[in-house]
Amino acid sequence: MLKATPSDDHLARMYYELAAHGAACTGDKRPWPYGEMSLSELFCLGADMSRYDPRLFDVLVAFMDRHWHSLDPLMIRSCYGRMQTPQTIAVMAEFLLGQQECPDEKRYFLEFLQRGLRSVPIQLFYHYLYRPGGNLMLRAVEAPLREYKIWGFLAREAPVLDEAGRRTAGSRDAASRRNILLHLFEDRGRIRLIDYLEALDFGISRQQALLDMRSLKGVRLVGRGPGARWERAA
Repeated sequence: MLKATPSDDHLARMYYELAAHGAACTGDKRPWPYGEMSLSELFCLGADMSRYDPRLFDVLVAFMDRHWHSLDPLMIRSCYGRMQTPQTIAVMAEFLLGQQECPDEKRYFLEFLQRGLRSVPIQLFYHYLYRPGGNLMLRAVEAPLREYKIWGFLAREAPVLDEAGRRTAGSRDAASRRNILLHLFEDRGRIRLIDYLEALDFGISRQQALLDMRSLKGVRLVGRGPGARWERAA
């Protein structure tokens, strides 16, 4: 389905085509090597392209969230054999399945798209996004979002579902949260509980944050009230 690494022209055309179907994006009708296709086929092509463009991934997740009833699940699944990594669609579905409000009909739709797919060998989700060996790559490897990780991918970019409210999707498992905590202590020495919650984009409760903090050996609370800090024993 994806003929080559998407160029700027190809990505601009993808945004243009998605916008014509109600996606929250704008683009340009530039030349590309793809002919006429249904919305569901366009969505699958966009899913393969999204590994080269985090913004496109955001747009597709938000589109699936709002317009899932416009997509043909059988048509999407028929495209899997022609896609480079159909698991990208499983990841999108995973982000939406984790939302508090997910009606049964929508849940069945999302789970049907995942059915029969296996996780890929461990790999970075985004191509060419991180500098090899750089800090961002290290963070993606050590503290990926759970929704990517369970399908074999490593990435820390949380898709935005609501541009106006900046509502994001995604969560981290205990291993990823632990690595984030360790880096906070390495960088700052002492931290507040709010520092940890901010590092997780407030994706967990205060109670879970306290449990995570207390699970680290050699960590103690110093002080009380607003001035309280957590520190690791020397």
